[in-house]
Amino acid sequence: MKYIAPLLAVLMLSACSSKPITSGISVEQNKSQFNEQLRVDNPALSKKLTITDIKTRQTNQLTDVVVTLSSQYKKSQYLQYQFNWFDKDGFVIKGNHSPWQALTLFGFAKTQLPGLAPSSDAVTFSLAVREVSTESQEFKD
Repeated sequence: MKYIAPLLAVLMLSACSSKPITSGISVEQNKSQFNEQLRVDNPALSKKLTITDIKTRQTNQLTDVVVTLSSQYKKSQYLQYQFNWFDKDGFVIKGNHSPWQALTLFGFAKTQLPGLAPSSDAVTFSLAVREVSTESQEFKD
């Protein structure tokens, strides 16, 4: 009986280490690994956001994704997001940048962000997120 707990721990860890391929995008099943897809250059903001799920499918030979972005912060966040797409060799697909999309993420809420690859060459992506200032900006002469 004393060997059952360590054996179960090893089996659980080995189950989390697989990397299934879904619609051409490799996504770790371990939820902490989803955040490799998330790019936030603001350290304070990165502590307030996490990716909790990624779903993919093929639509007319294009990769279609839905990323679930979750707030880890109690107040509303005013954000913008953008998908960036890469080919099988990891190179950015030129002209691939989707426009920045506005997003209000309420405290501890989740939202699904849809993205569609610009070409059939796209096999992976990153999601860039940035804060939008809510303060009035004055232009000085």
